[in-house]
Amino acid sequence: MSHYFKNDDALPSEEFIVTYTLGGENFTLTSDRGVFSKNKIDAGSAALLKVIYEQGIDGKVIDLGSGIGVIGITLKVLFPNIQVTMLEINKRALNLAKRNWDAYQLATSDIRLSDVYSAINKGETFDAIIVNPPIRAGKQIVYKMLGESHEHLNLGGALYFVMRKSHGAKSAKTYVESVFGNCDLLKRHKGYYIYSAKKTN
Repeated sequence: MSHYFKNDDALPSEEFIVTYTLGGENFTLTSDRGVFSKNKIDAGSAALLKVIYEQGIDGKVIDLGSGIGVIGITLKVLFPNIQVTMLEINKRALNLAKRNWDAYQLATSDIRLSDVYSAINKGETFDAIIVNPPIRAGKQIVYKMLGESHEHLNLGGALYFVMRKSHGAKSAKTYVESVFGNCDLLKRHKGYYIYSAKKTN
């Protein structure tokens, strides 16, 4: 069985087109087998994007576990002044993210092959880190994505993440609170909980 958070070079390609709308913009991205939510925008990503769009975002932004680029590309189109860095461990998804970025003729891309934060340079920090964590990768990886975000944020920067209640959203909130000292519920939507934690020290 192929998992979207691992590389499976033997998996045959079968491309799909993913379409969705946000902020009055219609988005069309290319997807494929072996990537997360291959033929539609994931409901968690959609809910997370809507919340961030409504409250706004600026500065340097990480789209962690970016997949084909849904979150990073959408936010760059809607907020052209932000600087987006996309981090992804799946090579097929990474290549699709690059293709999708180029298709939108956006400013110079920063799309890195990365095991969680491994591609972040020492001393490199950001204003926001956005995560729709890969639940099937296991709790250890999910909590690493959430917890280690703190050290890669500027003071005043924020972690945004989404998780289903049934996948342990409330436990994840408690864990993030133990790291950041805060974690606010921004919205609940059809079983999805969208949270934000701000770096204050």
